[in-house]
Amino acid sequence: MRLDTRLAVVSRAAVAGLVAAAVLLGMGSPGPIAAQQDGAPPIRGETPLEQEALDRYRAEQMIGARTKAEEVLRGNPRSILGHFVLGCVLYKAEGSLARAMYHLGRARELYETRWSAVARPAGAPWPLHRETLLEIQALAGQMELHEYQLEIIGYHDYLYDPDLLGERVWPLMRLGRFDEARAYAERAMRSRYPHQQSLGRNGLCALEGEARRRTAHFEACKAAYEAALAERERGGENALAVHAYNAVLGALAAGRFDTARELATAATSRLEHTPANPWRLLVLLDLEEGRIQEAAAGLGSMERWRRAQPASLRDEDRAWTEVVFATVLLVVGEAETGLRLVDRAIAQPDRRGLTSGGQERALGAHVLLRMALRRLHAEREAERASARGWLRRLGRVPEMVGERAQNIADAERVRSVLADEDRLVATFRPYVQGGLAPLPVWLVGELVRVLGPGVAAAALARARAAEAEVDRQRLEPYFEAFEAEVRLEAGDETRAVALATRALERLPAREVLLRARTMLVGAEAARRIGRGATALRWLEEVMGIDPGAVRRLGLALPATIRTRGGALAAEAAERLERSPRLREGPGFQVTVAQSREGGQDALELCLLSPAGRRLQCGGATRRRVPIDEDAAATADAGVGGAPERPTPDRTRPETDDELVARAIDEFHREVFAPAVRLDSIDTTSLDGRVTTGQRVARERLQQLVGGAIEDARR
Repeated sequence: MRLDTRLAVVSRAAVAGLVAAAVLLGMGSPGPIAAQQDGAPPIRGETPLEQEALDRYRAEQMIGARTKAEEVLRGNPRSILGHFVLGCVLYKAEGSLARAMYHLGRARELYETRWSAVARPAGAPWPLHRETLLEIQALAGQMELHEYQLEIIGYHDYLYDPDLLGERVWPLMRLGRFDEARAYAERAMRSRYPHQQSLGRNGLCALEGEARRRTAHFEACKAAYEAALAERERGGENALAVHAYNAVLGALAAGRFDTARELATAATSRLEHTPANPWRLLVLLDLEEGRIQEAAAGLGSMERWRRAQPASLRDEDRAWTEVVFATVLLVVGEAETGLRLVDRAIAQPDRRGLTSGGQERALGAHVLLRMALRRLHAEREAERASARGWLRRLGRVPEMVGERAQNIADAERVRSVLADEDRLVATFRPYVQGGLAPLPVWLVGELVRVLGPGVAAAALARARAAEAEVDRQRLEPYFEAFEAEVRLEAGDETRAVALATRALERLPAREVLLRARTMLVGAEAARRIGRGATALRWLEEVMGIDPGAVRRLGLALPATIRTRGGALAAEAAERLERSPRLREGPGFQVTVAQSREGGQDALELCLLSPAGRRLQCGGATRRRVPIDEDAAATADAGVGGAPERPTPDRTRPETDDELVARAIDEFHREVFAPAVRLDSIDTTSLDGRVTTGQRVARERLQQLVGGAIEDARR
C-alpha cells in the first residue's frame, strides 16, 4: 500500500486550503516554496545570496540551489534559510535523509531561539518556520520515525492552521493505533480542503487493507482513485498513480482481477514521481498468468520508471524492483543473475516509510525467494553435472554442502520473521496485506518446506477461519492448493491428490503458475501411491504451460530413451539416463538422433509427449572452440599427449565429450524453459514482425530479460 503523504509535504496548498499545484511536486520531486497561509508574508531571503539560493530552489535548479545554500552557510552558519534550502535539496534531490534532517532541524532551532514560535513578532519569518515543520514531518515519515512525525504534526497544529489531519493517518496506522487513524481519516474526508479529503481517502484505503477487509479495502481504494480521477479531469493535479496502485491491490484482494489490470494499465499512461510503480504490478500480474513474454518486456519499463524518480524517492523501491527482476528470472530459469539481485536486495533493503509493508515482511519474502532461486541453481548444476564425468559430479559436493548450510540459515530467518502469528496467518491468505510481501501466491507453497507441515497446517486453518464467509468460498481453491502441499510433505499422498484435484477444478484460469505448481504436487503424490496415469496426465499439462516448474520443484518426468545414429547418440543416451529431470518408466519419450550438418557431427535430443507429440528439442553441432593456452603449452613440452596443431585463430574442433555434454545441456535448457505460446508473443518483436516459432520466441524472451537486466545495472 502506498501513501501520498509526500503530497502533503510539498503541496503547501493544503495549508492554504488549495489543491496541490502539481503531482510531480506532490510525490517527492523538488518544487517551489508553498503557497502562503491567508495573510502570510511571502518567504524572502535576508540577503541577496539567500534570495538567490531560494530562487534557484523554487526554479528546481537543485545543483545551483545547493551551491548557493552552502555559500550562504559558509558566510553565515546561522542562516535559517540557508539550512532550510540545503536540507530540502539533500532530501528531495539527493535522498540523503539523515543529513537533510540535520539541516532542517538546525533551521527550526535557529528560528525558535531567535523568535517566539507562538507570538510571531513583527519581522519573524514564521511562514518559513511552518514550511520547515512540514518538511520535517514528511522526512520523519520516510525515515520511519513515526512517533517523532506525530510530535511535529502536533506542534505544527498548535501553532498554525489548518490542522494536518490526513497526515496523521499513516504514522498512527504504522504504530498500530488503528482507531485513532480511522478517526483522523474520517475527519480529513469531511474537511473543506480537497487535499485533506484526498489524504483521508488514501488513509482509509490503507487502513482497510491492513484490516484485511477485502470488499471494504477495494471499495475504499476505488473511491479514492475515482475521486482523484475526477479531480484530474477537472484540471487538478494529484497523485493519481498512487491511488491507482492502491486500487489495484484492493481489486486483487476482492478477486477483481480484470479491474486490477485495467487500473494498473491506466496508471502507466503518464509518468508520476512516486515509488508506486504500476509497471511492477503489471509484471507480476503477467507472471501469475503465465504471460512470460509480456512480464519480461515490462521489466525495462518498470526500471525506467524507477530511474526517472527524484533521488529522495529513487531508493524507496530499488530492492523491491530488483526482487521483481529476480522473480521473473526464477520463472525463466536464470538462477545466477536472480541470486545476485536478491542478495543485493537483502543486503541493501528499501526504506519503507511510504509503504504499509514493514522491513521484516519484506526480508522474509526476499529470503524465501532466495531459497527458491538457490534450489533452482542447484537443480541446474545437477543437470550440467549429469552430462559430464564423475569428477564433475564429485566436484559438486563441496558446493552442495555450502548451499545446504545457507538454506538452513535462510530457513531460520524466515521462521523468525513468521514467529508473529498474525503475520504468519496473513501470509497464507491470498492477496491481503500483513503477510510476507512481496510474495506471489504461487510461491506461498515454498513455506511448507520451511515451516514444516504441522505449523503450515495450523496457519492454514487459521487463515481459512479469518476469511468472511462470502470470501471463503471464492478462496477455498487457493487454500486447497496450499493444503495439498502440506499433505504431500506430511506423507498423506491420497489426501494430497484429492485436494489438488478439487483445487484445479475451481482455481481461476488466470492463476497459471499456481495451477502448474498444484498439478506437480498432485502428480508427485499420485506417483507415490501408484496412480501413474493421473500423474502422467498432470505432468503432460504442466509441460505445456510451465515446464520450468518441474525443475523448480526438483521433480522428474517418467521417460524412455530411444537413439538413432552412432556412438555419439549412444553416449548421449547413456549420460541422459543420469539426468535429474528424467526417471525410467513409461510415459514421455526422449529421442537422441545423430546426424551430419555442414560436414560436422550433430546431436538432437527431443522430448515427446506420451502420445508421441514433439514438445521441445535441444541439441548441438560440433564447433571450434578456443585452445586452452596453458594446456597447449604443456602438450608442446611433451606432457599429456600430442600437442594441438597450431591454427591462425588458436581454435580446435570440439571433442566428442564436449559435444555430448553441450547437447545435453541444450536439451535441459530448451525443454525445461518457459512455454511461449503464440498468444503471449510480443507482436512488435525486434524486426517488427510476428514471430511464431517457439525457439525464436524464447530467444526473443532472453533478449528482453537480458536487456532489462542491463537497464537495472546502469
